[in-house]
Amino acid sequence: MADYEAKELGWDDVVEKGEGGGDFVLLPPGDYDFTVESFERARHPGGDRSPECNKAMLKLRFETPEGTALITESLLLYDKMQWKIAQFFLCIGEKEVDGKVRMNWPAVPGAKGKATIEVTPGRDDPSKKFNHVKRYLPYEPKKFKAGTF
Repeated sequence: MADYEAKELGWDDVVEKGEGGGDFVLLPPGDYDFTVESFERARHPGGDRSPECNKAMLKLRFETPEGTALITESLLLYDKMQWKIAQFFLCIGEKEVDGKVRMNWPAVPGAKGKATIEVTPGRDDPSKKFNHVKRYLPYEPKKFKAGTF
């Protein structure tokens, strides 16, 4: 049970942005650092191009000069998407052994990485634009130089 009293909202209530809210930030295409804010296990119902399968829902936070952008990305866990799953885990610093990467889900929340962002049109309304992860970039360990902080 939570420490606060939850109040159901009515369909016609007025709501506040509150903490954690904010305006949508459309990032220019490019490479950005991110932090995995959350990870959730879900189920993909299947579609025209993918089977019914497990799905990892990732909420990625990008802190940029334009503002904070939150992007929700799905990793569909089926054989033809192994490349993207491997790309993600290598991006957050998991190790490759003999050309394979173990999906270490406990390491995902709070992990940091870098991704290439592209802007894509909405499926239902092409005039709406959305941030989308085009690719996850290889992990780059921090480089330390003697005498600098």
